[in-house]
Formats: sequence, C-alpha cells, structure tokens
Amino acid sequence: MHKLTKVTLPHCFVLSLFTVFLLYSTSVFSAPVGHAPWVGDTLKGAPCEGGMENFGPFDYLLRNQLPGQLNIVEKHHFNPEVEQLIKGQTSVSPLGDIGYTLRAWPNHHRALYSAIRYRINTWPDGHTNRYPPAECYLQRAIKFSPSDATAHMLYGMLLQQTGHQKKALELYEKAIELDPHNPQIQYNLALLLVDLKKYPEARTYATSLYKRGFPLPGLKDKLKAVGQWSSGDDQ
Repeated sequence: MHKLTKVTLPHCFVLSLFTVFLLYSTSVFSAPVGHAPWVGDTLKGAPCEGGMENFGPFDYLLRNQLPGQLNIVEKHHFNPEVEQLIKGQTSVSPLGDIGYTLRAWPNHHRALYSAIRYRINTWPDGHTNRYPPAECYLQRAIKFSPSDATAHMLYGMLLQQTGHQKKALELYEKAIELDPHNPQIQYNLALLLVDLKKYPEARTYATSLYKRGFPLPGLKDKLKAVGQWSSGDDQ
C-alpha cells in the first residue's frame, strides 16, 4: 500500500490558488439527499468511517438557494482561522470544525480544500482515531453530489499529489465530463498529462487556456521544460 509522505505543493499547482477560482464551480444542481453515507477507503486501504451529520446534509451546489443554512455552519465552524488551518473555532484542532462543516455540507469546496491541505502538509500518514482523512470526505462528497465537478477535481488533485496518477486521471476526466469548459479543471488535468508524458493532449489544453488569458504560468513552464512549448504557441 502506498505510504504517504509529506509533500510541498509545487508553485505551478493550482491547489495553492484554489479559492481564486471558486467562481468557475459548476452550476449544475443535484437533488438534496437526507443522509450522506461514508464510502470508500483511505489511501492506506482502511474503510472510511466518520460521524453522522447533526445538521443537514446540504448540497453545496445549492448554496445560493440555502444562504441561511450555509451561514449558520460557516459562522460557527468555518471562520478564516479554521479555513487557513491556524486553529479550531469550537475545537482545539481546525479538523474538528472542518469535519462539522463537511458533515453538514459534504461537498463544501473550500472546506474540502482545507482538508486536502491538512492531509498533504500536516498529517502525512493519515492516521487518527478521531477525524477521517481528506480522501474519505472527498469520496463521501462525490457519493452525495455525483454531479459536482469540483468535488471530482479536488479528489483528483489529492490523488495526483500523493502519487496515485492513474486514479487521479479518472477523477479529472469525470470532472471534465461534468463541466467541460471549466478552466481550473482543464489546467489541473493538463498538469497531470504532462507528468504522464501525454504531451499532445496537455499542449492542446494549454494553448486553449492561455489564449483565453489563463493567469497561472506553471503549465506552460512545465511544457517548456520538456521541449513541448514553442514561441509560436504564445500567439
């Protein structure tokens, strides 16, 4: 089983700027569900387990229709210090409040992103007796809201950064299927395609993205480094 080690996120990886692109999240709504079960396995092969929701669950794709329910959770459990993993709001660890947020809103994109950051940089072995690891929250989110392209992309990002490239590709391809014009998904998929040496596909995404003014240069830099980008591609 793959052993997770501490990872420093590369400058080009869009995870570090995820909140900048939340406006690109898919607008396809899923029907609300009365319960969000825990499904799947951890990266170490253990079954995913966690607590029941005390409030909700609500689909984050419907957040604009449920502002009161979202505000209740974010006001009391997801302040900026929790989101930035500085400290908890109602618990010692920010994971306590992130966990409450995700039990109530299983596919809350920003909370999932915070869980991923903690998983990669702070909690390298993924072991705890109290909080599920990010991959469990992500699989639960996808099960709860299967039309949420951003949840699929986020799971792909975690898998990519932990060396599970084949599975990451599956998640990105599903995200693209759900939201084919989302530049954030296209960018992350193209980064993985470069790592997989699928250069023509990566270059196709890259030329389209940069012609539309995509701001992050990391994909272009990776293609240049392997001789797959020319000055004509900038035109």
